Amino acid sequence: MNHYKKYGTEDFVWDSFFRQWVLAPTREMDFAWRNWLVENPDMSEKISQAKIIVQSLQVREQEISNLEISRIVKETIAKTNPLTPEYAELKNDHFRPFYKKIWFKFAASFAVIMFVGLLAKSRLEDGKPTSLSGNFTKTVSDKDLLIEKVNNTTSPLIILLQDSSRITLAPESKLRYAEKFSATKREVYLTGEAFFDISKDANRPFFVYANELVTKVLGTSFTIRAYKTSKEVTVEVKTGRVSVFTQLDPYKKSKESNNELDGIVLSPNQKIIYARDQVRMVKTLVEKPEIVVSKAQTPQFIFEDVPATVAFDSIGKAYGIDILYDEDILRDCPLTAILENQTLHEKLTIICKAIEANYEILDGQIVIHGKGCKN
Repeated sequence: MNHYKKYGTEDFVWDSFFRQWVLAPTREMDFAWRNWLVENPDMSEKISQAKIIVQSLQVREQEISNLEISRIVKETIAKTNPLTPEYAELKNDHFRPFYKKIWFKFAASFAVIMFVGLLAKSRLEDGKPTSLSGNFTKTVSDKDLLIEKVNNTTSPLIILLQDSSRITLAPESKLRYAEKFSATKREVYLTGEAFFDISKDANRPFFVYANELVTKVLGTSFTIRAYKTSKEVTVEVKTGRVSVFTQLDPYKKSKESNNELDGIVLSPNQKIIYARDQVRMVKTLVEKPEIVVSKAQTPQFIFEDVPATVAFDSIGKAYGIDILYDEDILRDCPLTAILENQTLHEKLTIICKAIEANYEILDGQIVIHGKGCKN
């Protein structure tokens, strides 16, 4: 569970393994999380905040206006961060009776995590103009005209950018970008599908605006599919890490302005599926995960009478995917198998059958469920 040390509150809320512990914990799961908190006391505040939000998301209450949601979001953030200017304002504010209403707890947490969805739906239903018209987040003036590349062929089109980044544009797709990027960021606008191989520049994040999603990277390779007529937008990571957030995210400006990877962070072999009609994102694995370590580092998947946990750790490291399991339960499960030519899912299926366990994919991670082995 070492990867959780890098998590923020929002990451925990999106994590299915964490949500399962909060809402329907097993004895083993509760033991694992409590031990982890003992070993990582500095994470207790983030865990507490995330638990409150996850629990609050179960509440169902009357709808509230966008104005009230926006107001609650601002106040909730200010209350949790005394260093913000809003906190000073709140100290002088008059008491607001609606704080005691049942829906406030739901609204505050829901606004932080799902505000994007509510705002998008309400604006679309009301017929009000939103920033989702077209594929761009801002109006381009005459002096900032963008280069437009359209692939009307049946073959991929290679585009080399000024920063040495390489983009492979799929047929029936379009890319727009400035001839010369600014000193603080690199931005392109995609309609359709493209594979991005972005040159690393920690001081100039690279942004891809595609339908409702914004993908932010510092230097990595990934694929985006964002066709106008498609009901989904997907982002799949091959190497490095990317962050994804929506164009209506209330914190979009701050996420764009800093050099950190905020939002939902994806690692190699992970992807985001954004359902446009439901305004909902799901984090999972790509269909065919690939080994991400170099050939020199790739282990031989030959296991002879070793604990199954050793196999899971070896496979997880090779594919760059977190495989979560209860070590106390599986440490006594011996495994003998040669798994050199199988896909990731085939490897996992074989191991799980051998130790009478099963696995599932939760938020881009693999969780092993088993009852242990009898010697």
